[in-house]
Amino acid sequence: MYITSLNQQTTEKIAGAKGYHLSVMKAAGFPVPEGFIVNSSAFSDFFLEQKKPDNDFLKELKQHLNNIGAEGYMVRSSAIGEDGAKTSFAGQLDSFITCSDPKIILENIIKCWQSYEKENVSVYGTLKEKQLAGMAVVVQKLIVPDFAGVIFTRSHLHEGQMLAEYVLGHGEALVSGNVNPESVHYHIQQEKMDTEVDFNLLEGFKIARHLELYYGHPLDVEWAIKNNTFYVVQSRPVTTRVKEMPQYWSNTNVNENYPDPISPLLYSIARDSYYHYFKNLSKLFQVKESTIRTLEGAYSNIIGVWGCRMYYNMSSIHEIISQSPFSETLMKSFDNFVGYTANQAHKPKKASLKNKLRFVRDFVKFNFYLEKNISYFENLADQYSKKAKQAVSLIELKKAFHGFIEIRMHSWYRASLADFFAMISHGVLGAYCKLFYKEKGIAIHNKLIQAIPNLISSQPIIDTYQIKQKIRSHKDLYADFQRMDAADFYQVLQTKESYKEVYELVSNYLENWGYRCSGELMLTHDNYTEKPELFIALLQQYDKLPDNDPEELIQQKYKERQKVISNFRKKIVSKYHVFLPVSLFHLFLLNLLIKLASNGISSRERARLKQALLYFRFKQVIQKTGKTFARQKQLNEPEDILYLKYQEIAENLSSSEMLPYYLTELVAHRKKEFEIQSQFVYPDDFKTYMGSYPRPEEISTNDTEAQEAEGTITGLSACGGVIKGRAMVLDSVLEADKLQKGDILVTRQTDPGWVVVFPLISGLIVERGGMLSHGAIVSREFGIPAIVGVPNATTRIKDGDIILLNANTGQITFYNESTPTVS
Repeated sequence: MYITSLNQQTTEKIAGAKGYHLSVMKAAGFPVPEGFIVNSSAFSDFFLEQKKPDNDFLKELKQHLNNIGAEGYMVRSSAIGEDGAKTSFAGQLDSFITCSDPKIILENIIKCWQSYEKENVSVYGTLKEKQLAGMAVVVQKLIVPDFAGVIFTRSHLHEGQMLAEYVLGHGEALVSGNVNPESVHYHIQQEKMDTEVDFNLLEGFKIARHLELYYGHPLDVEWAIKNNTFYVVQSRPVTTRVKEMPQYWSNTNVNENYPDPISPLLYSIARDSYYHYFKNLSKLFQVKESTIRTLEGAYSNIIGVWGCRMYYNMSSIHEIISQSPFSETLMKSFDNFVGYTANQAHKPKKASLKNKLRFVRDFVKFNFYLEKNISYFENLADQYSKKAKQAVSLIELKKAFHGFIEIRMHSWYRASLADFFAMISHGVLGAYCKLFYKEKGIAIHNKLIQAIPNLISSQPIIDTYQIKQKIRSHKDLYADFQRMDAADFYQVLQTKESYKEVYELVSNYLENWGYRCSGELMLTHDNYTEKPELFIALLQQYDKLPDNDPEELIQQKYKERQKVISNFRKKIVSKYHVFLPVSLFHLFLLNLLIKLASNGISSRERARLKQALLYFRFKQVIQKTGKTFARQKQLNEPEDILYLKYQEIAENLSSSEMLPYYLTELVAHRKKEFEIQSQFVYPDDFKTYMGSYPRPEEISTNDTEAQEAEGTITGLSACGGVIKGRAMVLDSVLEADKLQKGDILVTRQTDPGWVVVFPLISGLIVERGGMLSHGAIVSREFGIPAIVGVPNATTRIKDGDIILLNANTGQITFYNESTPTVS
């Protein structure tokens, strides 16, 4: 037998791709016109062997035509290897409209066979690196349509929609390109078309949707409509990229906490903790519960890793924030908060007045309890620290392990309040300053939040300076300090009775601040508490720098702040002096916004200090647990625990791991892959498409330099002021001895490890970071003109460059000998 009815089961090898899928769709109940398939065996036995079809074949052909009894037929090529996910061969092979005469139909079958050897088919196959492997032919009852076209079950123009293109009459006009088709979009979720038509296309969209669900992937569905009856005449997988929303990635701000490749353990914690963090923020953002449920995919993908380094998924974050009242303001505030200056991944949505008023109400309510929540979080962290520090037995370690996970996943919302209020109040104060000062508002804004009283992040700088001064005041101790290496000096400091006072100062520093270092959340970096000699080395380096009392500098900047506040008040009174109630309202509003912004920033710094403490104690718990697992032969080395996810550690602590004896092999595999992946270095900001994992060389980034004027580069103003000076580019704080007093520091990012250099420098340029990054906050504390988020600053600025840093506008200008000085 050479012919198979479309009502019979067949295979692609027998029926070709088109014929096979028509039979599958017909068997599943989709409206496919009656027909049959001339199997690939006929092509092999007759065409390839150069024989004419015999009488048995003709008899079989006539029998199938009589069974259908149509007046006209469509004869179509159905090759083995066409209509695939990557190659369709669409339009390359021939099809024919014919009458019911068996002889003419046979002639058209042979013409279809002949099209297999056409040059265009061979060229297409070569380009696609895919050649056909035989041919069948489909013969179907001819539908003379009123309308015909194609439905793309995933529009390349709009996400979440289907697209139909159609013409009057037969679809050949559409395929040939002789006429411009009409088009209609169909919203899948709403189940409605964006344009009404006078035929039953809605039914076609629904059938195409069912087909997509049946096959499990997007399709191109060719169709015809006759007397308002919809027919499917062909379907194939989509072979062109459907337009997808790109995923925008950025390591801005997040690399301050995670500057290096992160372990699988740390990633598993970060991924789930950010999930809960943003769900809690969504409630503060007044996102509806029903909407929160639909955003599960966004919450699950707040962060990702590229080259084993952590990145924000800005698309997910913007998608979440876009659902909130005041979404435009919140989105801008968040971007400034983290220092993101690239594409906005989602458009803000409009909200009703009722929702906005509810947002304001809850903002006031939660702000009232901010101090209480931060104090609670601080106490929670201190209690955990005490218990984790004392944990030794496996039972104690298990409790300490789960204690950290509970805080990080579920009790962190109290700390997130500080982020929320710091972000919002900072943004609102900035907008208020622009209202009165226009383009100068940025500089005024930064002055209003500099030298915030009792800011916790200033205290380590003050304590470090006091220790340095105490060492200098002791002649013998200072001599040892200058001549000995750090480790030996610390040993002497502990043993000499005459050095006891300084030793106690150092010990207090290590207890209070020693866990605040570069990479303090990494679980792999040594801090000053663990290795006090590192702190001594920092002091020795600090001693080489010019003297500058940080308390005096902060006090000076505080007076400048108060003067700016006073001038702002005078400006309000001057503007509204005739309308006393308006003046009083604005004076009240100014004081309130300054207080809210100061409290928000101060609270956030307190929370970040305790965050560092929590991670330090958790690191100690992990180290002890790793040693226990190694003793029990669950791991080869204690450090291997970092290659387990936190869920896997929990299961092994409870003896509930599904595959416990595979653990060492699993770790070995992850270590090997980690070594490979961590060698890749990705751009700071880039985009990908869903399901793709491009290598760094496959990613294109925006050419920021081309968008800026010659001789200038720009970023975000973090602390206002204008300064001209010598630039010095530092990779780490360990290079601080390169600095001279008055230099402008240029670095990739700052963290708590940079505290000693801030009293020395006259300006700061940071490649990565936002308005509330550590560098931005400390620069404002000392009134240092600072610009953050300057792309490629450490490569575009060289040591010794003379630059003008205008932190009022965020602009950096290069100078040479012939350039006049700007006052």
